[in-house]
Amino acid sequence: MSGKDPELSRLGEELSTARSDYAAAKKTTDETKARLNQTGSMIQTFNARIAELKKGIDTEYNAMRSERAGGDRSAADGHREAAQSMQEKLTEIYESKKACFAELDEARAAFNKALDAQKILRDKVQEAWDSFNARLEFLKSENAKEQAKWKEKPCRICGVPIRYNVEWKHIPNLCKECFDKDKLNWEDRTCAKCGKTFRINKSWDHIPSICGDCRKAVKAEKAAKMQAEKAAQEESARQAEEERQAAASALVDVANEAVSETVVEAPVESAAPTVCEAPAECAAPVVNEAPAEAAEPAGEVLSETADN
Repeated sequence: MSGKDPELSRLGEELSTARSDYAAAKKTTDETKARLNQTGSMIQTFNARIAELKKGIDTEYNAMRSERAGGDRSAADGHREAAQSMQEKLTEIYESKKACFAELDEARAAFNKALDAQKILRDKVQEAWDSFNARLEFLKSENAKEQAKWKEKPCRICGVPIRYNVEWKHIPNLCKECFDKDKLNWEDRTCAKCGKTFRINKSWDHIPSICGDCRKAVKAEKAAKMQAEKAAQEESARQAEEERQAAASALVDVANEAVSETVVEAPVESAAPTVCEAPAECAAPVVNEAPAEAAEPAGEVLSETADN
């Protein structure tokens, strides 16, 4: 993964901003929580003070009753005044406690508001984190695919590994050092056929005398010539086959004509002997000898025809 991905950078900034906002909201929540706890502590202090004053008032009133019962009116008045003073303080504490409850309600409302804002920002942080991670995983996958396109092959001259990308149009066969040295072996030549200038390498085993276009033209001419010769050979073979078939057909016709003539002549020669004075004695020879005499000329005609 070369360089920085703009989208990943943008998502990273959003994540950083969301985290900062969440930290600020958490700070506010902590402050309102501290205020809420402080107010609650004050109320607890007031409650303890109220319980103490109530106990003191009860003690003073009991002492006052005891002194009155004992006839010490002056001492009784002192306890009464002390109880009244405590009662005034108790009234003041109740007023302060009442104000503290109002402060407690405000602190609780502020805390709840800050807590809700913190929850919203926490969700935004999670959303930004998920987006950032998704983009990061995508880039890792793309980087793995890109790395898979890179291969290595040995330099054709020195064997040093060459790293290349399979999508390159021209994959090098030489390392950089050998490539720089190989530049010195290249020079211009003039085509012996068209006069065009082309480049050759002096390290080649076979240095061409004509340019690439002319080599292609010569190769095309040779291919066309070979194609024409092949077509001529095929045509010659076809004509020879037609002539052979025609000669064979002629030989068959001649043989058929000779056989037809032999079959027609044989019955004529054997017809006369069938009429004789003694039919009973010559009947058997006539049937046996006539086909035999007729068969020999047919065989001779076929032989002559075959020899011809």
